Amino acid sequence: MKQTSIVLISFFFLSFYTPILLGSGGFSGGGVAQIPQGKDREKFHLGKAIYNQEVEPGTLDKSKEVEQSERLDYLQGAIPNSEKKRVNLPDLAGKLSKDQLEALEYYVSIRFNVKLNDK
Repeated sequence: MKQTSIVLISFFFLSFYTPILLGSGGFSGGGVAQIPQGKDREKFHLGKAIYNQEVEPGTLDKSKEVEQSERLDYLQGAIPNSEKKRVNLPDLAGKLSKDQLEALEYYVSIRFNVKLNDK
């Protein structure tokens, strides 16, 4: 009888206090960016490598510098302040191919949930 009452009291205690201890739900925070699959996955990883300076940019092409500078300034302004201290995207202006720039924009849009303007 004593064991039964201990079990019932324990059950009552746990069933009553568990929702209080666990709260009314979780805070999801910002979540983790979902890495795309297939062809987009390659584009994502190329953009990540460029962002993390794991890929050496090409030589400066003055004809691309102005257009890329505008797009890279926009991306630089859209990333969090903690990242702005670490990377300087406008330094890459004129040094990226069209595919590299698109991959970088794609990576930043996924990683930091940045809405890109139509080109």
